Amino acid sequence: MKKLSEYTKENFIRKLKSKNKFKAIEELARLFDGAQVCADIDELVNALVEREKIMSTGIGFGLAIPHAKIKSVKDIAFAIGISKAGINFDSIDGKPVHLIILVAAGDRQHKDYLTLLSKIMSILKDEKRRSEIIHAAKPAKIIDILSIE
Repeated sequence: MKKLSEYTKENFIRKLKSKNKFKAIEELARLFDGAQVCADIDELVNALVEREKIMSTGIGFGLAIPHAKIKSVKDIAFAIGISKAGINFDSIDGKPVHLIILVAAGDRQHKDYLTLLSKIMSILKDEKRRSEIIHAAKPAKIIDILSIE
């Protein structure tokens, strides 16, 4: 499997304007627009929002990992959203989310999807790394942080 940093790009990383979890999910999903990741961004947004309505992807530690597997995703990828103020994600620990990792995968990429989610979790369980990502000045610094495995 590729390095974690190879599944994202600098233009898939942003400081979020949204204050609401559904708007934040849409804001991140739209970063894939025109990037050959997904043929139907609206379908991706709908799948992510529906998944979020079923159960929050706020896993605690200021982290949320909204994710979806749909047919229109051509190439598995993830986007990163940062909110210094924090967004209420109805997280398990009740705390606001400062780091959102949005994962999009094709409906036939099950193994890669699970492996990618596992890699994200193993790296981001480290509080120091999460903090470095949240406080990084530029997207390139975040890519560097994710390159260390």
